[in-house]
Amino acid sequence: MSALLRKGILMPVEGVDWSKPSTFISDTSGYPQNMRFLANEICKRPGKSLYGASAISDATQIMGLGVLELPSIKYLIRASKTQLERYNTTTLVWDSILTTVLSGGDEDFLSFANVTESQFIAFTNGIDRIRKWTGSGNNTALGGSPPLAKYMTYLSPYLVLAYVTEGGDIKPWKIRWCDTDAPETWTGGNAGSALISSEPSAIQNIMKLNEYIAAYKEESLWLGVKVDTTDIFQFNCMKTGIGLASPRAVVDAEGKHFFMGHTDFYVWNGIREEPIGAAVRDRVFSTIDRSKIKRCFGLHIKNLTEIWFFILVTGETWPSQVWKYNYRTGFWYYDTCSSITAAVAWKKIATQSWNDDTPGSWDEALDTWDAGDSIQDWEEVMFGNSAGNTAKLDYSTTNDLGIAVSSIFETKDYTVDVLEFYKRWLQLDLWARGSVGAKLYVDYSDDYGDTWTNIPYSSSAAYITLSAATQLFRLYFDIVADHIRFRFRNAESGEIFYLRNFFCYYLAREERKG
Repeated sequence: MSALLRKGILMPVEGVDWSKPSTFISDTSGYPQNMRFLANEICKRPGKSLYGASAISDATQIMGLGVLELPSIKYLIRASKTQLERYNTTTLVWDSILTTVLSGGDEDFLSFANVTESQFIAFTNGIDRIRKWTGSGNNTALGGSPPLAKYMTYLSPYLVLAYVTEGGDIKPWKIRWCDTDAPETWTGGNAGSALISSEPSAIQNIMKLNEYIAAYKEESLWLGVKVDTTDIFQFNCMKTGIGLASPRAVVDAEGKHFFMGHTDFYVWNGIREEPIGAAVRDRVFSTIDRSKIKRCFGLHIKNLTEIWFFILVTGETWPSQVWKYNYRTGFWYYDTCSSITAAVAWKKIATQSWNDDTPGSWDEALDTWDAGDSIQDWEEVMFGNSAGNTAKLDYSTTNDLGIAVSSIFETKDYTVDVLEFYKRWLQLDLWARGSVGAKLYVDYSDDYGDTWTNIPYSSSAAYITLSAATQLFRLYFDIVADHIRFRFRNAESGEIFYLRNFFCYYLAREERKG
């Protein structure tokens, strides 16, 4: 009998790659869903928990999350189609700061700008008068009779508006700015405007990019530069044929912008744009619902060096997928979500106490005590959903607002060496741990993932039962195939698993295919 051979498998940490056939991607790649990649393990991703017990008062979708940044304090605010609230860190509830009911529709998302020198946050939905809030009392209308505008940004000392409405006329190519250091003065002085209309598509957003203003249109990229003339700003077209597909699908990270175009994802430093989506673009852009593409958006997760793009696919009403790009490694990962409509990152208010941690024994804890994510001033990630709730990324749970997360790691297809010969696959060794009693199901597929067969751990159990310590688990099966892939999964409430390594074993056969 031939010797049992082992196929060595490196720890799979390189993320997803749909640009190559599954037999030709790297051994360190795979198809993770809702997985978190650590230094030497992969594990189920963290979940979400409510932030403030109640939904926003009109119980409609969250249309924007913003952070007012003052020198000594930060405030988290949220808005729906009609309401505006701020999070009270003393009472741990959401308080209304509304004066005039908002009147936006399902896609009139809010644009925010921190006006640093004047110490207020301004916001607009393109429908109502521009509002401001100083951190106390209710919001008020921004003075100086600025035009209605869909988008805004602040590049000191100018508050800059784009896609404006003046005299009842919508001007989707127009940009306006206030007088110098006077965000409530819109006529006279250095207040001015510019038209960026040589390419006819509409402005999709504007955003500060280092010392410049990046203006995104549907089919072009523009850069606004401060000039020492009465013009104040000069806008130059830097690229045509590439634009921003969804107004909120652009984020700033480390002095560059990452954005979603119509057929790819890009990074742009203001001069040169580079595509970054080769591994996933065919998969993502073939499923996006183009009629609701404006509901897609992006978020920068600084602590993880990742850009998250929330994608709405055909058949859904709100984003249900998160495509995560790590700009340090260049790898992509994939999560699922449920009707997320907005997101923002801000600083953690207080250090987590012992009593706040997951109940149960230390062995049952889902996170590491005194880890960075439990400490005051750690960046917290907030989400708004279609029911008007606000949630936070919570490293102490693996449920999304009480619903179990389905976490899967699917390997590449292993062929060993000679593609034209069959192999007899017999054994899988894996090293794993998890929350005490967690269930880890293991399956195999010999048809590229179209169908799956469970590998039972014993005659009485279809799954492995995990403990806090890493253990070797050995599973046996018998399948003759020229290729095979494996799947590790857990969709149980409150459970987590960590996968350290695995090896599959086979017998070489001399039988040639065909």
